[in-house]
Amino acid sequence: MRKLYWISLITSTLLLGDEKVELFGIDVDANGSIVKSSNGSVVLYQDQILSANEITYDRNSSIIEAKGAVNVFKAKQYLIISDYSRINLTSETRYSEPYYMLDQTSETWVSSANAEACKSEINLSEGALSGCNSVDPLWKIRFSNADYNTEAMWVNLYNARLEIKDLPVFYLPYFGYPTDDTRRSGLLIPTFGLSNSEGFYYQQPIYFAPKNWWDAEFRPQIRTSRGSGIYTDFRFVDTASSEGSIRLGYFEEQAKYAKEYDLANLKHYGYDINYRHRAPLREWFDADLEGESGLYVDGSWMNDVDYLNLQQSDETQNVTANQVLSRINAYYSSEDNYFGTYFKHYQYLDQESNAQTIQTLPNFQYHRYLESFLGNHLLLSSDAMATHFYRPDGKRAIQGDFNVPLTLQTALFDEYLDLSYTANFTSKAISFYGNPKSGDNVDYEQGFYAQLDHTLSLSSTLVRPYENYTHVINPFISYTESGKRFYSGYYKTYHDSEVCVPGNTIAACEYYSLSEPSDTLALGLTNYLLKDGKQILTDRLSQNFSYDEIRSYYGELQNELEWEISKAIFFYNQTSFNHDRDRITKEQNSLRYNDGVAMASISHYYTDELRNNLPVYSSYWTADAAYRYNRYYKIFGLVAYDYREDLMKRSEIGFLYSQRCLDFGIRYVQNRRPIVTNDINNNSVDDSYIFITIILKPIGGSEFNYRLTH
Repeated sequence: MRKLYWISLITSTLLLGDEKVELFGIDVDANGSIVKSSNGSVVLYQDQILSANEITYDRNSSIIEAKGAVNVFKAKQYLIISDYSRINLTSETRYSEPYYMLDQTSETWVSSANAEACKSEINLSEGALSGCNSVDPLWKIRFSNADYNTEAMWVNLYNARLEIKDLPVFYLPYFGYPTDDTRRSGLLIPTFGLSNSEGFYYQQPIYFAPKNWWDAEFRPQIRTSRGSGIYTDFRFVDTASSEGSIRLGYFEEQAKYAKEYDLANLKHYGYDINYRHRAPLREWFDADLEGESGLYVDGSWMNDVDYLNLQQSDETQNVTANQVLSRINAYYSSEDNYFGTYFKHYQYLDQESNAQTIQTLPNFQYHRYLESFLGNHLLLSSDAMATHFYRPDGKRAIQGDFNVPLTLQTALFDEYLDLSYTANFTSKAISFYGNPKSGDNVDYEQGFYAQLDHTLSLSSTLVRPYENYTHVINPFISYTESGKRFYSGYYKTYHDSEVCVPGNTIAACEYYSLSEPSDTLALGLTNYLLKDGKQILTDRLSQNFSYDEIRSYYGELQNELEWEISKAIFFYNQTSFNHDRDRITKEQNSLRYNDGVAMASISHYYTDELRNNLPVYSSYWTADAAYRYNRYYKIFGLVAYDYREDLMKRSEIGFLYSQRCLDFGIRYVQNRRPIVTNDINNNSVDDSYIFITIILKPIGGSEFNYRLTH
């Protein structure tokens, strides 16, 4: 029977301090300062484990030599495999040949003829690396030499050649990348493209991260047959409760391109500002308040829509609209009170000037939360708002709104019915200043309006359990008596003239927001269906009846349905039916299917409304689908079609091949995007693209696009 020997050696304090080296093996032989182990040898040192067929340790020189099936494990960092390895514990230098290392953080392996290391720096001779399986990898990068810093988690490759299945496809004299997700300054993944009209497209993001609380990204781009520009993002986290970003963009057209496409502007520029703070009063003013405060900023400005179109090569990812809304919201909320101030600024890109556009700068709100008295039978809340309407050219106004609802409620018939009465007092006051628009003959005088409405409501909530289902039904009925009305000044003038009816956009009605009083009967029915405690169906049906000489007796019949038909199928419908016109005036349908392998959805949005007594009709279809053939292959597509205009807004089809170390995808996209030209009838262009995406995991990748038409 063989005898097991083990020995634990502690080096001198001069060489290794208090560090301990432990050598284990079945056959261990000590001769002076030399300890040799064979047959299952293992060395433990700090957080590393070394195993080999044969290990020799010199206590005087603190050198370990390992031969045959050498494996080095460093906790949660890497695994090294070689045939021979020499480690100097004093100088912290290492040598291995041949060399194979698996980085456990990034799951990337590197192989070379030999490697020399000192502390955290590893120098590699000619070799290759990949994120794929080391046996017949799908891709690999060969290099003449390389270095890897295990503390900085950064790899530098020299004379790098990308190979796909041993086929060389790309060469770079130098390539560096991180092996973790630590923020670092440097170059990000570039984007390439080719277009018949814009020429070669190249965008190279440059990332700058000098501090842990802010960074910046510069994205210069060139379109060889169109122009060049730059977009910059500045992001910051100024406190533990806040973060923000600022984007600036500028692009200059070549004169030839601008003339060919009759562009209204040679230069496109703008900015976006976003900021959120969840406790500004506490952190900025050291206010020890019981409530919570917040600040939200979402601001944008641009000279035309191409500021958005040119931000990236894939213009289908840009959200474009003729209206640009900027907002600033600030609030303080306590248990009983709410204070808010809001700024709204509108910019219409289809107008030469926004000088006559009414802006809300600002709006102040006070709200008293609902309070209950008399054992929850009396409910009271209040709301006050002051709004400043401003524009550079035209009459401006300051408006006050007040609302105080008082509710009495009780339960009847053993709480089967809920009965309530509400007296709702509402008032408005408006004052004007500034010069009217040229040719404006409106009588702008101060105005005051007040109303008192009375509402009687009856409702119930009935629950019926079944074996696996629960049905909840909530019927309600309410009658509102319009009560007293008082008009003076501006409100009286345009109420008596009956000019400012809904849909009328003349100058006199710009500040008139009143609706005519009407006694109204409202009926509603809501159904909920739950299965094993999970809500699977909700249906809301409502119908109003008006008792006046202006409105139709029948309001629109409205229904909203949300139905989870199964785990994979979901249906949504919203419908409005106009009795007088005997037609559906609004309908939205969407059907989704997703079982994890196949996904498909189809949506239809339809409206048929009257504006200035003229019908405005729209019908819009969207559909998308995807199918995952197996764990690697996925195909997908989508369409967006304007039925009224008989116009395909967007279509796309493509596939994605994805595995642990690679994403490869191709998409064919057709897209209509808005532009600003000197011809108001020519405000959009149709583009066709081919997008090719290659991501070498975990290193990164790029996207190339080819624009077929413009």
